[in-house]
This record gives sequence, structure tokens and C-alpha cells, in this order.
Amino acid sequence: MRSIVQQLAALLLAVLLAGCAGAPRRADLPAGATPHTVYLVQFGWHTALMLDGASALSRSARLGTDFQGSRYLLVGWGDGEYFVSEHAPWSKAVKALVASDYPALQVGARDTNPPLGAQAQDTVSLAITERGYNELVAYIDASIAADADGKLIYLGKPEESPDRFYRATGNYSVFNNCNSWVVGALRAAELPVSSFNLTARSVLEQAERISKLQQERAASMPGIAQAF
Repeated sequence: MRSIVQQLAALLLAVLLAGCAGAPRRADLPAGATPHTVYLVQFGWHTALMLDGASALSRSARLGTDFQGSRYLLVGWGDGEYFVSEHAPWSKAVKALVASDYPALQVGARDTNPPLGAQAQDTVSLAITERGYNELVAYIDASIAADADGKLIYLGKPEESPDRFYRATGNYSVFNNCNSWVVGALRAAELPVSSFNLTARSVLEQAERISKLQQERAASMPGIAQAF
């Protein structure tokens, strides 16, 4: 119990310190055209990314079989036991923070933007470069684990949900949670997000700042292709 309390206290300290993380600047934005858009979506304490289905699947080596024809793909990462359970008790949430057995990647087809369960104010559009988009999809693919034969490892009961849960790479913990994974994805996409973000609110606020800077740059540089 003492170990759990110590780690939760450390998380609280990290949350307080997160406010000191440097705010992104216009000079930090990727140079050149940003023809692709990715959406950051907040669901309470959890964040996920939503991508255009066709463009993401054309670049993914691992998701094409399950999601062909999807308008959007919603992608998130979390503890393999708590994340997959539809009505998981809080005891599993606490266990996930301090003693997670394995992580999971959730991918689901969506038809609307914002996706079901999110409001417009919970969704932020971010423009990214061609190289950044390729790196983002590669980051997602690399987050999906495979067995010795190279086959994807499904979790839960896929036939009961439109979403798919895959055994994921990495290690889930209080300091490497769903929001940390999203930060890693956005940094792979060459967006200037601080690596020190553990909460959904801190990630959303940085994304809002970046989106605003991008829109300001697009207004001042009409000859450069920008997507939102």
C-alpha cells in the first residue's frame, strides 16, 4: 500500500509540475506544407487520436484487414486489463497504475467528427506534414504487438464490439499512461508537444495552442498548403 501511495503522490507532483512545461511557439512548428489533419480527442481523463481512415490505412501495414472502408479511425492506448474491460472496477484502475501486466491498443472505425461520446470542444484539429503523417502511422503500427508468427494478438471479444483491442508494445504505468502515448504519437508527427504531459487536460491545452499557432500561420502564409 505504501508503494501505491508513494507513486500516486509522485503523480500528483508531476501534474503540478506539468503546468511549468514550456508552451509551444510558432517557431517550433514544422516548416513547409502540412496537408494532413489528425484530431486529438479528450474523453474525460483519456485522450485518443482520430485519423482519416483511407489515408491512414494506405500507410499502415497492420490495420488494413480490420478496417477497410472506415471513414475515420479512433486510436488509443492503455492498460491491457482495465482498458479492455467494459465495466472494470476501480481496483483494476489502481493496479494498472502501479502493476500493469501489459498494454493494449484500441482502434475503432468512426463515422462522425467529433466521434460518438465527445463534444466539439473536446476535439482539436492539428495539421501535419507528409513526413509527419507517415511517422505517425508508423508509430501506431509499432505500438501493436505480434506473436512469434507475426500475427496480431487480439484482446477481449472482437465480435462483440466495433472496436478492436490489440496486445500492445511498451509498458503502462502511472508515468507512462494513455496520455503519454498520445504525446509520443504527436511528437512522432513532428508536432512541438512537450514530452512531460501525463494528464488529458495538459495534452489538450498544448494541442489547442499548437492548433491556434497553425491557424495564425496559415492566415499569414496563404500560398502554403495547410489542412485543418
